[in-house]
Amino acid sequence: MKRLVFATWLCLFCPLAPAAELSGVFVADEIKTADGQSLVLNGVGLREKLWVDVYVGSLYLPSKSGDVAEILSKPGPWRVQLDFVYKEVSQEKLLKGWREGFEKNQDSETLKQLQSRIDEFYAYFDSNAVKKDQYIFDYLPAQGTRISKNQQQLGLIPGEDFRNALLEIWLGNYPADKKLKKGMLGL
Repeated sequence: MKRLVFATWLCLFCPLAPAAELSGVFVADEIKTADGQSLVLNGVGLREKLWVDVYVGSLYLPSKSGDVAEILSKPGPWRVQLDFVYKEVSQEKLLKGWREGFEKNQDSETLKQLQSRIDEFYAYFDSNAVKKDQYIFDYLPAQGTRISKNQQQLGLIPGEDFRNALLEIWLGNYPADKKLKKGMLGL
């Protein structure tokens, strides 16, 4: 009888279970963007710095892919979600990390073309990130990349070129963290 009750419970509640748990963060297997588009969890990984867990990074796509070139070339929506697990990351360290990510993965000409939008992006990080802060970057075709912190929209940055440059911080040739890149690609 206990097995029957347990099996029934599993059937009823397993579809509601998160797809993954990493460093205490539960990640949904499917989400809807702000404009109602469904995306599936492509992969999840952990950003570490000197053996310290900093944030859990999740990548959501219309369909799963482990191919960076394919992900960057598709014009559809995506989401990168960062759930901070470290007690506090200073604003200066956040900005340094973003700066390194853009500069390592883009040539000087591309950086010049993107500079005003990159500066706008930096302006959204005007405080420290603390444990349980969540940043969401939603790319919405024909609109741009929507930046949110803790469910509050901060702004929208236009352009597919910015979209790709931002995504390359995690998936580019010089990612923020190689293990995080593999995790987000579902590898």
